[in-house]
Amino acid sequence: MSIIRKLKEEDIASILDIYNWYIQNGTETFETEPLTLDTFGQRVHGILASYPFLVLEEKGRICGYAYLDHFNTRAAYDWTADLSIYLDPLEKGKGYGSALMQTILNLGEKDGYHNIISIITETNIVSKKFHQKFGFQKMAEFPQLGYKFGKWLGVTYYLKHFEKEPLCIEKVKNLYE
Repeated sequence: MSIIRKLKEEDIASILDIYNWYIQNGTETFETEPLTLDTFGQRVHGILASYPFLVLEEKGRICGYAYLDHFNTRAAYDWTADLSIYLDPLEKGKGYGSALMQTILNLGEKDGYHNIISIITETNIVSKKFHQKFGFQKMAEFPQLGYKFGKWLGVTYYLKHFEKEPLCIEKVKNLYE
């Protein structure tokens, strides 16, 4: 039986293996060089300081992960988060992505985010359809933003908007008065 839980320190090496696979074999990320455990660990700790970071575990093995992060560090963007989900490539098609997506969206809404953004490489048709299934809408396309594996790649921005107002919207409104 699979469980979704908060990331633990001992999970970092496993999720790094997943991420490095995508760096070396896919266009889902625009990173081009595998990351070291130290570099990746620092990145993960920075995210954990302010955002949820989840793993999906099946029989003691990490099969995927999801997290929210800064969309932009300027204060007015505090109510918008960037979403990332990565699955072990051998574990696709088992519903793990959907379970992670639903859980991270529930946490994002509970934490008071007004918007969740996903930036998806133009070639990742499966991810585009997956996000649409969860109510994300395509908002913008930017052609030829990244160069990887000898070709130019564009990205598409997808947005999930939560209807309720953030818990501390006054903070944002006061910025414009």
